[in-house]
Amino acid sequence: MSSDYRRTPATWRPPAELTSVRSSSPPSRPKRTPLHIYWYWPFAREEDLALALATPGPNDTLTVHALDRPGAPNHSGDRVTVLAALPDIRPATDGSARWASSRVQTYLTRAWMRRSEIASGRYDLAHVAFLNQYTDIVDLRWVARRAALVTTVHDVIPHRTRMADPAQQRLLAQLYRTCGSIVVHHEAVGAELVERFAIPTETVHVVPHWVSPFRSADDQRVLSDDPTVLFFGTFRANKGIPVLLEAIRILGSDAGLRFHFAGRGDADLEAVVRDAAEASPWITAEIGWITPERKAELFRGADLTVLPYTAFSSQSGVLHDAFGHHLPAVVSDVGALRASVERTDAGWSVTAGSAEELAAAITGAFDDQDRWRRATA
Repeated sequence: MSSDYRRTPATWRPPAELTSVRSSSPPSRPKRTPLHIYWYWPFAREEDLALALATPGPNDTLTVHALDRPGAPNHSGDRVTVLAALPDIRPATDGSARWASSRVQTYLTRAWMRRSEIASGRYDLAHVAFLNQYTDIVDLRWVARRAALVTTVHDVIPHRTRMADPAQQRLLAQLYRTCGSIVVHHEAVGAELVERFAIPTETVHVVPHWVSPFRSADDQRVLSDDPTVLFFGTFRANKGIPVLLEAIRILGSDAGLRFHFAGRGDADLEAVVRDAAEASPWITAEIGWITPERKAELFRGADLTVLPYTAFSSQSGVLHDAFGHHLPAVVSDVGALRASVERTDAGWSVTAGSAEELAAAITGAFDDQDRWRRATA
């Protein structure tokens, strides 16, 4: 798989077809028939509920199908209902027989539950987010015959590719041809989708990732005496955790910085982070599911967040959580990360996989306090 599709040059500009995002004041339109919308959104979070509530029109209804897990949104109203009933994958070592069996069973059950909901005939439109390449290549055709189909493509290339590159390319090309109208959260993601898989530009719509205002505009940050650098999110191979740990080793204790890891994921990476925290007093780890309240505390207490991803073909929810907390970020130049921090002036970017650049950017963010303050704003 060519690495050309994994990063977007800083000088890249999207074609005009991919920049026509709806304005906040759309022109007046004739009255339309109310829509009954089904939104398959497995990984919806409690803090995403505001987006769901804002989506349907005054006479529309929306049903969100989400995972039955801690942190799922909880709401039942006249226009918006959340069904937090989809099964989650049981924890197991990545690649083990138990892990593989759990994933197969879970994917099939989710697809069956989605079919059952759509088969009720209550919906005019189905919005499928978080595509599954194994079930949706078949199932989306069934969905499209029963409702108008909209899909969200978060990850043009999966975070983990479990097959040979040519087979992966063919599978995804077939999947994306069944997706109907496609939503992406950044022009760079849309451009990769169009260029790599020859998807017609008129079917791709850029709807920027939302930013939840966790911190008021006049609540200005003050740099801590002992600055804390936060890594937050799923522990996964593409997240660059070993690169960050090497950068921390390069910096050493003399840097006067504290590093905090929060999240959960692959068992081997959890073990690596635990070992690092036990060996270094300036590293702490909080491994497990993080409540929305605790996440807010972590983002509020940090002075910088890092996204040292090594491979990424998406836009980042973690980065937008940082934006919502006025927390500057150091990111790798993969996916939409670099373009996002450069466009907003809310952070710095480094070459993916370079521990030396990452270490230098972290210290540089604190050495130039005027630049740090501008990034928080």
